Amino acid sequence: MENCVGPIIQIVKSVGGPIVRYLKYQIKFNSHLEQFNVRKQGLCSRKRDIESRLNTELQFGKVAKEEVQTWLKDAENFIARQEVEDEVNSRGCLSCCCRVKILKERAQELKEIYDRGDNFTNGCLVKDDPSVSIMELPTTELQGREDVKAEISACLKGDEVTKLGVWGMGGVGKTTIMKHVHNELLKEGKFKKVIWVTVSQTFDIYKLQEQIACSLNEHLPENQNTITRGATLSQMLVGHRPYLLILDDVWSIFELEDVGIPKPLISDGCKLVLTTRSQEVARTMDYKIIKLKTLSKEEALKLFIDKVGDTVLSDQGCIKGTLEATLKGIVNECNGLPLAIVTVASSLKGVSEPRLWSAALNQLKDCKRNIAGTDDDDAFGVLKFSYDRLKSSKIQHCFLCCALYPEDYNIPIDSIIDFWIDEGLIDEMKTILAMNNECFDILRKLEDNCLLESNKDIVRKDCVKMYDLVRDMALQIIRTSPRFMVEAGKALTNQPKKGKWIEDLEKVSLMWNKIDEIPSSILSSTCTILTTLLLFHNNLSTISESVFEHLLRLKILYLSYNE
Repeated sequence: MENCVGPIIQIVKSVGGPIVRYLKYQIKFNSHLEQFNVRKQGLCSRKRDIESRLNTELQFGKVAKEEVQTWLKDAENFIARQEVEDEVNSRGCLSCCCRVKILKERAQELKEIYDRGDNFTNGCLVKDDPSVSIMELPTTELQGREDVKAEISACLKGDEVTKLGVWGMGGVGKTTIMKHVHNELLKEGKFKKVIWVTVSQTFDIYKLQEQIACSLNEHLPENQNTITRGATLSQMLVGHRPYLLILDDVWSIFELEDVGIPKPLISDGCKLVLTTRSQEVARTMDYKIIKLKTLSKEEALKLFIDKVGDTVLSDQGCIKGTLEATLKGIVNECNGLPLAIVTVASSLKGVSEPRLWSAALNQLKDCKRNIAGTDDDDAFGVLKFSYDRLKSSKIQHCFLCCALYPEDYNIPIDSIIDFWIDEGLIDEMKTILAMNNECFDILRKLEDNCLLESNKDIVRKDCVKMYDLVRDMALQIIRTSPRFMVEAGKALTNQPKKGKWIEDLEKVSLMWNKIDEIPSSILSSTCTILTTLLLFHNNLSTISESVFEHLLRLKILYLSYNE
């Protein structure tokens, strides 16, 4: 027995040192591993904080900076790597020294990534997206409205007001001032999404839902009812909080939940704005009301001179004495309405002869006297004056044809040119190019006289658009001569009643409705001089041939986008 003890003691002595060293390395490794895991959790927390800030700063037209994207990717990859113990085993490292070495390498890599995150604890994480141009709305210069614009902006930037109604008469500049506010807030980034939707006089929930969804770059199912679509739209809007939704040109009272618009709350940072001619609409829907008044005499005179040009000014920069009384008389007839002032001034641009100015003043007064029976008599009279001063019946007819399109409709320039040519309004020329050039010249004249405004549709296609009040004036003209029937974009499911299909109708526009049938009895013996029938964008599947038996002068029939 004694002979065995000695060798055993020697064996213990020989292996004791390595065991002790192994235990020390293991304790050291475990300690480093614990610290490593704590720091890894710190990296996870920093990554979540930076991602949270980034999501707050990201909005339309913004993108994460490259260094932020790189850091988040590196942090994500590091966090997703296998655990140190698994890496040690996968690399076949059995010695303690090797295991500690691998851990130190990983710890150093972690420290470098974590420290790089110091660059993002302060400062902006995003930059302008070079592939996206912020869609500012085209608008005209704001004249004498900076105080009202500041009041509206303050309400939308503050926390107290969630629903704001901008109220004023037609042509006073509600849309223009809100376009300026829209563009300002779009740049500032307070809202994740700034949405502009034109509602128009014919209120259609289905169409309004589609417009809002489209502004969010989303799509609503077409085969669902408005209640189900409203629930879907509500969730879409919630996903874009905080948002600013501007509803322009609201004519009637409606419930937000019927459309799918969540009630804006102070806590969610969302805001809702509507522009309207009706104080009752804004008051009944419980909006804070800001009234947009007409321009003062001084503001109106300044705007008129800015638009009419230097021909009315003397060398000293004052209004010429021979024109002053007449010019101020014309400005007074515009009653402080910016649209009326700009339109009249544009029609008189370049006129310097005092007798022509006097004739214009008399003509303007006559136009206002001859138009009666509406709430917008004065404005219509002023706009009719600008229409009369076009002189050319061809240009006037081209202008009236633009009223065949729905209210607030962006008319593609190539479409209106084709229509004018099809109508025979453009003289036959040797080439189509020459005819197109004449159309462009007419468009320019109408825009120069502020009877049309240039615009772009949602895909940035060149379009023209009629101001609401200008279109209303045009519709009043075509009620008598030439006689048009315009029921475009009114969500009609049935054709207009027989009494509207009168004998002297020249053109009928039923485009953008939901009509599924045109009975032959409607046109049995009337409309013998009808030349144009616009039925595109409806639900028509068939039309009886007998409908056309009495339409002997029909030249243009548009049926595209039907069943």
